[in-house]
Amino acid sequence: MRSFLTACVLFGLATSAQALDVNGYRAKNGRAPLAVDSHLAGIAQFHARDLAVRNALDHRGFATERGPLGASAEVVSYGCGDESCAILQWSRSGPHRAAMLRKDVTTYGLATVVSSNGRRYWVMELGGGAPVSRAQRSGGKQYMESAASKKR
Repeated sequence: MRSFLTACVLFGLATSAQALDVNGYRAKNGRAPLAVDSHLAGIAQFHARDLAVRNALDHRGFATERGPLGASAEVVSYGCGDESCAILQWSRSGPHRAAMLRKDVTTYGLATVVSSNGRRYWVMELGGGAPVSRAQRSGGKQYMESAASKKR
């Protein structure tokens, strides 16, 4: 019984120690924290709802809609049940990781919506940085490029 309790305690500690949020992830990577921005959260909510309605995963409308409203970058995903999972999922993708760790962004908004088929969509809009200048396709995937990333 004692080993069972010990295992439960250790599992609980490991789970909470691995819990991530965007600022925790940024801190682990030597980046300054971002301020939560309700305007960006609203933009993220709108896009997450659009993804859920369309059962799609894309950045459609970023350069023409969300960028001009103040988003400098965005990351999208589906399938995770909580924020920690979404951050971990994004951290394993080069373009998403780069967006979350941009030095020039200062704010973010995060949203999640569940589609009618039960799939949970996540969107994070990052702001305060250089605006997106263009989108490019590589291997069937769409990536956003900012003026800041061109300078590096």
